[in-house]
Amino acid sequence: MLINLRKIIIPSFIRNLKKSTKGTILIEFAYIFPVVLILLLGGFETFRLLMAHRKTNTTVMAVGNLVSQNKQLDSAAVQNIFDAVENIMKPLQLSADGQIFMSYITGTAGGNTIDLQCKGTTNISHASKIGAEGEEADLSRIPGNFTIADTETVVISEVVYRYEPMVMNLSGLLHNTIFAAHDIYHVAVQKPRYATIDFENGCP
Repeated sequence: MLINLRKIIIPSFIRNLKKSTKGTILIEFAYIFPVVLILLLGGFETFRLLMAHRKTNTTVMAVGNLVSQNKQLDSAAVQNIFDAVENIMKPLQLSADGQIFMSYITGTAGGNTIDLQCKGTTNISHASKIGAEGEEADLSRIPGNFTIADTETVVISEVVYRYEPMVMNLSGLLHNTIFAAHDIYHVAVQKPRYATIDFENGCP
């Protein structure tokens, strides 16, 4: 009797199970949700990265422009410029994660000398990529085979920002990708409006 019931009930149960669509949506959701979540987080991280590039590019252009339009600058005026462009980077913070460099360079027959180099923050984890004050400037960082004529002066501004992904930090798995921590670097060159700039008492 029990065997006969099994023969009747079990095949019927299996047939009904094959036809049943209950739980299909839940299974589909379990497959799709991780993909949608990765796309959302990746989009958010990509937006942050693009914003960081735009902010650093705007900042580096502002530094060079504000410095080069002056004939004379004292250390207080230079500090005011740095304070002003710090606001351009908001909500990003250069004081904690980056650095601003302003280099005043004179072209000579023997090379291009960095006469003055001021830093916008006290962050010492970043160094200028064109060189230090008193050294010959490395202009290879400037696009377009840029050169400086003899006795010509230029203002080269640099901004370095350490980008750290907020929600998708894959630094331990994938290097040299947008989802890994890396430095964002932008450089700009400006010609002084009055040919030269007199920095009365150096850097702040």
